[in-house]
Amino acid sequence: MQENKMLDSYFYALNRVIDVIYREEEELADVLYFILSLTTELTAAKGSTIRVLEKGSFDLKAVSSYGLSQDYLEAGVIDSGKSATEIMEGDTIIITDFENDPRIKNLNAAQKEGVNAVIGIPFTVNETTYTVLRVYFPSKKIPTHEEMEMLNSLGKLSCLAIEHSIISSSWFEDNRK
Repeated sequence: MQENKMLDSYFYALNRVIDVIYREEEELADVLYFILSLTTELTAAKGSTIRVLEKGSFDLKAVSSYGLSQDYLEAGVIDSGKSATEIMEGDTIIITDFENDPRIKNLNAAQKEGVNAVIGIPFTVNETTYTVLRVYFPSKKIPTHEEMEMLNSLGKLSCLAIEHSIISSSWFEDNRK
């Protein structure tokens, strides 16, 4: 019974995200924030982010976040150089316990924020732009197959929203002349 309730929630969330993406009046920032709020709620996480890695850069810029403080986002808790390489190679990052993982470079910031685990799933928006959906948990976390599938779907939808925004703004710029 509990599993059916969870599936109903996932399907409802995916349907809502698709509706929001295709509304022309929605701002990209609002769509991404909505995706992250659903992601956080559906996984019982502390918070989540969408970070963008542009070609030629190893800087993972947080373009949207939910449930996390600005101090934490700026602290650079995860080794961004290694993280960027993993993202470009398409590797999912699962850190189940911050205290015992060498990729965590600022454990104090993580402890202060109350996070102890993260799932990071990379996506390709286009040939020059990569994103990563990161979901942060307050305690050790081993995701289920269903959770990973849902996160993959929400991450792909965030890429679709970004691509839709790029196309819409390009079309607008081209037709404004």
